[in-house]
Amino acid sequence: MRSRLPFKISLGGVIAAVCLFSMFCTGILPMLDYTIPTFAGFLMVIMIVETDTKWAFTTYAAVSFLCLIITPNLEASMLFILFMGYYPILRVYLDRIPVRLVRVGIKFAVFNAALIIFYSLVQYVFMADEDMTEGMEMFGRYALMVLWLMANVFFVMYDRLLGQLTALYVNWFRKKILRRK
Repeated sequence: MRSRLPFKISLGGVIAAVCLFSMFCTGILPMLDYTIPTFAGFLMVIMIVETDTKWAFTTYAAVSFLCLIITPNLEASMLFILFMGYYPILRVYLDRIPVRLVRVGIKFAVFNAALIIFYSLVQYVFMADEDMTEGMEMFGRYALMVLWLMANVFFVMYDRLLGQLTALYVNWFRKKILRRK
């Protein structure tokens, strides 16, 4: 047990550093505002597989706190903090729910709650200069509804991809590259 502690601490530090570096890059590459928090969130899967959910959550909490302090793009940081960072950890517990309809319903409820909080924070607390529906004028008054629908479609793809990337990490990368069982 004691010999694993230094590994857990160092892995958490490395994952946190890669997440923070990635999040810091949103200031340099603003077109990746939504992609980089998604990538940083996937790194939590490595913490879950190699350690456990407690260490993954600790790493998430550290990255979330530091994101608020040192990253230049507050919108990307909020996206990581409000959903992308903790969802891979939460997904481990949600996938244990035996009834598929209940499991999917809870996943959508969590995502949509995070989406509402994210939208409210960006629009009303941080008072963003640009409207989130900018560029969607062709949808008129339905622009926000279309954006919400597209976000839910993205969530379905993200949840599925997260499962596939986790399986790829466990079944291929971990076995072939890291040579771990």
